[in-house]
Amino acid sequence: MDKAKTILVIEDDTVLLAALEERLKEDFLVVTARTGEGGLASIKVKKPDLVLLDLMLPEMSGEQVLKEMKEQSATKDIPVIVLSAKGDDATVINCLNCLGATDYLVKSHFSLDEVVKKIERNL
Repeated sequence: MDKAKTILVIEDDTVLLAALEERLKEDFLVVTARTGEGGLASIKVKKPDLVLLDLMLPEMSGEQVLKEMKEQSATKDIPVIVLSAKGDDATVINCLNCLGATDYLVKSHFSLDEVVKKIERNL
């Protein structure tokens, strides 16, 4: 994989964030944020190649981060994979069809290798 690709992981669970960062840094440059506002600021400054986005975040929800990202011409084309504990159909459909996420993973149903495969598919 192209180590020059930057992945921004926006996740407030420190254990999951550390695990994702550890696995992803084998293949990518990894930037992290633990809040919605911090994540949105990082998106605007870093212009990552892809964003892994939790929905339930402090300060600003992942849905709001995604909405604001997709409204800005400079960030609207960055692929976003939602990584959330919320797996109900309404949330998944809203993120994919209305807010512009490119993919969706339910936290309890994925392995770290699956995350990497989805990232590679979406880059």
